[in-house]
Amino acid sequence: MSLRVLISGGGIAGPAIAFWLTRLGHSCTIVERFPSLRTSGQQIDLREDGVKVTERMGILDELRKYVVDEQGLEFVDSSGKQKALFPKIVDAETGQQGFTTEYEMMRGDLCKTLYDAVKEETNYRFGVSVKDFENTGDGVIVKFSDGSEDRYDLLIGADGQGSRVRRMMLGAGGDAHNQVGVHKLGVHVAYFGLAREPQDPNLATIYHAPGRRFLNTRWHNETHGQCYLATMSGASDLDQALTGDVDQQKKAFGQHFRDAGWQAERLVKAMEESDDFYAQPIIQIKSDTWSKGRVVLLGDSAYCPSPLTGMGTSLALIGAYVLAGEISKHKGDLDAALKAYDQTLRPLVTHVQKLPPGMPGLYYPKSKLGVKLLHTVLGLVTVLKLDKIVQFLMYDTSEKWKLPSYAAWDSELDEEIHSEEKIAATA
Repeated sequence: MSLRVLISGGGIAGPAIAFWLTRLGHSCTIVERFPSLRTSGQQIDLREDGVKVTERMGILDELRKYVVDEQGLEFVDSSGKQKALFPKIVDAETGQQGFTTEYEMMRGDLCKTLYDAVKEETNYRFGVSVKDFENTGDGVIVKFSDGSEDRYDLLIGADGQGSRVRRMMLGAGGDAHNQVGVHKLGVHVAYFGLAREPQDPNLATIYHAPGRRFLNTRWHNETHGQCYLATMSGASDLDQALTGDVDQQKKAFGQHFRDAGWQAERLVKAMEESDDFYAQPIIQIKSDTWSKGRVVLLGDSAYCPSPLTGMGTSLALIGAYVLAGEISKHKGDLDAALKAYDQTLRPLVTHVQKLPPGMPGLYYPKSKLGVKLLHTVLGLVTVLKLDKIVQFLMYDTSEKWKLPSYAAWDSELDEEIHSEEKIAATA
């Protein structure tokens, strides 16, 4: 039985679930509140089962074309002297990954790849969002921002950490970052693009400044990169600034970082001139409820793990695979499918959201002495060649969750493998 599915959000999780559901013969519509496909955003990475999912989708080879040549992560002092270096880990045998993975890419390239993979079978409606909805037992009636209304068998909220669908589903209004299940980690961060200069290394670079601040640059091509300004101080001022316009936000971050040292003057100036500035508090979404009736949450809207885990993109892709897989497994019983989606995926989400002891606080020293101590520890790790061990602990896979198999996908994969074998034999 074909389902009519509405997906709120055209970023990563939205088209990923549309990819799988359309292969099952379901009809999918994606509404995206922006007037066109959003291809902006910062550098992301794929990890562990997220890589496997893109391989099963058949898009991994395409994504390899967009991999950013970042050779690792360095920490520097105010003079730019390297204090520690964590090279990129590429270990196919163990699957170990570190701060920099072999699948670093720009968010926009992944978004465009997913869009190209589903645009022929999926109906896109740009400039439209879900205004309200009503569960009716066997479906959901959705009211849109353009005044239209329609009925669907399932509404999927894939609209990010500030999810409007989540707030409506849980009956919560107000600020998206002050809701039940939203856990603030005490960090505020600003993102923006940055012109590259000849001296900029082919590394991600982090400089820690006293006052619980750090400045981070990384480069995705020969001419451009990104900057992140992150802090655990001045929370009330930054929270207030985030309620204002972009100019107010830039002013607040500029005041906070202008005296930080290292390349602060260059980076603050670039921030003030940027046209892609974005700022937010770093949060995790820890909700006991991922679905109600015929409404279900997916990706960051349900279980945002925060950028500190490096798993946000991968979780969105894995979640889409599992949700569609459970719908295929429980044909004709959406209630059972949504329950199984929760039961199957939640152990992975719970594990991924566990931050190392002391994080993020230990990563934001208050004083010059604290910064020096952090650099000393990181330097010893480098000198003693313990960098792989530290990165393994940061991205511990000892409690390994196994990506489930679904007959609907396995049969297609078998057919593709047999087809490729026949072609090879004929050649």
